[in-house]
Amino acid sequence: MTRHFSDGELDCLRGLRQEFLEREQGQVERGDYWESDDELLLYDETFGARIGWKWDAVLDELEARARLPRGRVVLDWGCGTAVATRRYLARVQGVERVHLVDHSPRARRVARALIEQQHPGLAVVDGLPREAPDVLLVSHVLAELAPPSVEELCQLAGRSQATLWVEPGSKSSARALGEARERLAATLEVLAPCTHRAQCGALAPGLDAWCHFFARAPQAVYTEGKWAEFGREIGIDLRSLPYSFLVLARRGPELSGPGARLLARPRLQKGRAFLTVCDASGVRELDFLQRVDKELFKEFEDLAGKPLLFDARIEGKWLAGLERRMS
Repeated sequence: MTRHFSDGELDCLRGLRQEFLEREQGQVERGDYWESDDELLLYDETFGARIGWKWDAVLDELEARARLPRGRVVLDWGCGTAVATRRYLARVQGVERVHLVDHSPRARRVARALIEQQHPGLAVVDGLPREAPDVLLVSHVLAELAPPSVEELCQLAGRSQATLWVEPGSKSSARALGEARERLAATLEVLAPCTHRAQCGALAPGLDAWCHFFARAPQAVYTEGKWAEFGREIGIDLRSLPYSFLVLARRGPELSGPGARLLARPRLQKGRAFLTVCDASGVRELDFLQRVDKELFKEFEDLAGKPLLFDARIEGKWLAGLERRMS
C-alpha cells in the first residue's frame, strides 16, 4: 500500500525543515524541541533516512578501504533517533554495549526502542560510559553546537579509540569539521577521508573550498510515491546527498594508500573536466582531458557513492594521468 503523508505530517516536516535551516545558520544550541514520539518517528522515516544514506556511503568507503573501526563499546553522541548506531550495527559484529547521549530524553528513549527492536538483547545505556568508548559515533551536530560543546566533543574524540563523524556537507559544517580534524590529527590517525597526514588543504588561506562528497540515493527515491511527495512538499532534491565526514583512530603504524582523492563532483565541459583534487600538497583545481581516459571520463557523470581515490600524475594545472586505488 502506497504511503501518503497527512496534512498534519507535512506541516510537521516543514516545521522541522525550517528548524534545521535556522540551526545551520545560527549554530546555537537548542533545547528539547521534539514535541512527541510520533514526531521523532516521522523524522526518522524521512530526514533520518536521508542521513542514513549518507552513513551508508561512509561505511561503504571504510569497508572498501579496510578502515572500518570496530569495538565492543559504542557511544552515539547527539544520537537523535540513533540513525548512526543502527547503520553501524548493520555492518559490524561484536558490539556488546551502546551508550546514547542527547540533550533530549525523549529522543534517547525513542532511539533506545528502535535499537532494541532491531537488536534484541543488546545492552543500550543512557549516558557516557565510564571507560573510553571503542567507537564514538557523531552525526549532524555541528550546526547546533556552541564552541564549548565543540570543545567537549573534541576532547571526547581524543579519548576514544576511534571516531566516525558525519556532517551534512554544507560549506560551514564541512569547514568546522576540518577545523576539528586539524586539532585531532595532532594525536590521532586520520583514516578517512584524507589520503595524508598533512594539514587540511581546504582550510588554506584564500581558498574557497570545502571537503564534501555525494552519496547515492536508493532506488526507492525514484520509484516510491512517498519520496516524490516528500521531496515536492518539503522542497528537497532527494537525489542530491552532500556529506562531509571524518574518521580517526589511535595512532599506529603509518597507513599506506592512495595519494589523492576527488572532492565534490567533476564539472564537465565538452572534452574536459575540472576536478577539485586533495593530496598532501593541498587542494588544487585541475583539468582532465577526455582523451586521457575516455572510460573514466564517462564515469565522471555519476560518481555519487563511489569515492575516487587515486595516485596522480600532475603536470602544471593538468591531471595527466591517474591510477585508481581503494586502499
